[in-house]
Amino acid sequence: MLIPKYWAQYKQRFKSLATSDSAVKQATIKRYGWSDVSQSEALNHAKARVSEAHNRWLNGEDIVRRERREEYNANNGIPIREQVISKQVFPSSSQSKAASTQLIVTRNSYGAQVANVDNIAIIDVDNDELLHCNYPDSYDSHGYMTALTTNQSQPSSKLKVWFFVLVFILIAIIIDWLGLSWLWLLVVMIGVTAYLWQQASQRDKARAQKHADDIASLRPYMTERLQKRVVKHPKERFRLYETPAGFRIIATHDTIEPSDELVAEWFEYFHADANYVRLCQAQQCFRARLTAKPWRMAEVNEQRMLEKSIPAKEFWFADDGSTQSSYDNAQQAALTARKQWVADYESFAKGYRACRYIESFKGREVGNSEPAPAAISDFIEWHDRVCQVEKELVMA
Repeated sequence: MLIPKYWAQYKQRFKSLATSDSAVKQATIKRYGWSDVSQSEALNHAKARVSEAHNRWLNGEDIVRRERREEYNANNGIPIREQVISKQVFPSSSQSKAASTQLIVTRNSYGAQVANVDNIAIIDVDNDELLHCNYPDSYDSHGYMTALTTNQSQPSSKLKVWFFVLVFILIAIIIDWLGLSWLWLLVVMIGVTAYLWQQASQRDKARAQKHADDIASLRPYMTERLQKRVVKHPKERFRLYETPAGFRIIATHDTIEPSDELVAEWFEYFHADANYVRLCQAQQCFRARLTAKPWRMAEVNEQRMLEKSIPAKEFWFADDGSTQSSYDNAQQAALTARKQWVADYESFAKGYRACRYIESFKGREVGNSEPAPAAISDFIEWHDRVCQVEKELVMA
């Protein structure tokens, strides 16, 4: 897994030599550096990456001057930049062929705890992706609902608009011809507006009901998908969880590396979230959120006791790679605010669960009494306890 403990960033301004064909050019290059050993080694790594980028720039290559922080950085070769909270290993039994499992718990960019495991397949599935796959005519690739009815009905709506325009014109002509009060036109307009408002409300209600029905259909779809999978692959075994916005599937029959072709097959078969797939493949680990998203908590949305965004997201970064003890007053204040936010968040998060266990699925070649590999069993017990899956709590 590529989850370093120490991070630094370094930037330097360079000039290229003037030639007969070009003038002097300048560039400020910034790069991140990382290490599992020390902060100083992370800084040295950042300096080395700046030097390497400088040489490429001198050779005329068009480089990225300043690296940006990205939530899903699958394409820039930079590991996950998250605070490491804890590490542990789930050993395999002496009789098992399965490998031991390494677990690293990190705090992500919005403050939630995330499990990162090296060889237990976790498949993250979003409702938005499933809605688009199952109802492509009703939902776009982001899960937003498109037209409720088919395009064939849209001309009738336009004709209805033109009809009311012509009616208003005709009424205005009649009122002017008869010398009547223009209040009659106002009455008609109010009546028509009320009618159109009622029609729009009915459409909105129909759209909301359709969305609710389509969301409700996704759980049976996922269970059927899993049942078909284990029928065709009788040695496989899975656990299905519901999350606030989708599903989480954990393979429990054996450990497996993220780069394995079978994992790619699972991702495609279960319609895994595309961003999640890219991150797993780039960082060589599987991820699962363990605690609530802050903006889904009542303490954020109602009582305003917790800000939606965690302070000092990059608190461990210093421009010169210095340690926290050498931070200035502003950085120290930001770090203090972050620590207080984390303490409040962890307290509130105890009242929410990250997911809910639904059902287990296993192929016919998996015996009823055959246990999962020890590392996987221990991880599942830990995952369910930390996510509070069995508690009757609000999912967030």
